[in-house]
Amino acid sequence: MKKFLLIAALCAFCMGAKAQEKMYEVKSGIITMEMDMMGRAVVQEIYFDDYGAKQATVMEFQGKRMRSLEVDGENLMIDDAENTAFKMPGMMMGGGSNEKINFLDKSDKNIRKNKIKVVGTETLLDRECTKYTVSVYMMGQVMKQTVWVYKGIVLKTSINTDFGEMVQQATKLVEDVEIPASTFEVPEGLEIKSMNRGGGPMGGGPGGPMGGGAPMGGGGFPPF
Repeated sequence: MKKFLLIAALCAFCMGAKAQEKMYEVKSGIITMEMDMMGRAVVQEIYFDDYGAKQATVMEFQGKRMRSLEVDGENLMIDDAENTAFKMPGMMMGGGSNEKINFLDKSDKNIRKNKIKVVGTETLLDRECTKYTVSVYMMGQVMKQTVWVYKGIVLKTSINTDFGEMVQQATKLVEDVEIPASTFEVPEGLEIKSMNRGGGPMGGGPGGPMGGGAPMGGGGFPPF
């Protein structure tokens, strides 16, 4: 379970669950991110508009298309086909905040709070990125994370954990594209369920997020 939550936290970090301000120097775009999860690729698409003030993440698990939005301080995982959703509460970050770091904010307060340090530059997807180390709160503890940032957009993250190095990296970035407004909206009549440890809101039994009974495709939390 701990490994799953770390992966979920990394995904949330890249998404920027609490944006609602200018986060990027790019007006709109679609970022395709990929992470290895026990030998299987976890792919997500991050849609953003209004310079990152609006964000949504789309993933597919076991044929289900799930869309993640931040609503009233909580993450909602929405199944548009079923018009249902479940809440992903503070456990995603071990009880801490999943507020994204705004790398456009160069204030001393932001730098001290997140222990931001420039450690170099590197080219990813033909774009020059600034490489930072930052401190993030995951699983009830502060962890040091390395991030590669292009115009405020995180294109790669790396963190050392008890399970080894975990890396999430962009494989594609499309800039300044039109994003439908519905991408960032909660559907009318949406049935919202709370997720629990014993059995996920979609039914089923225990298993892994890619095959068995994950919160996004079957039962409760996977027993890692």
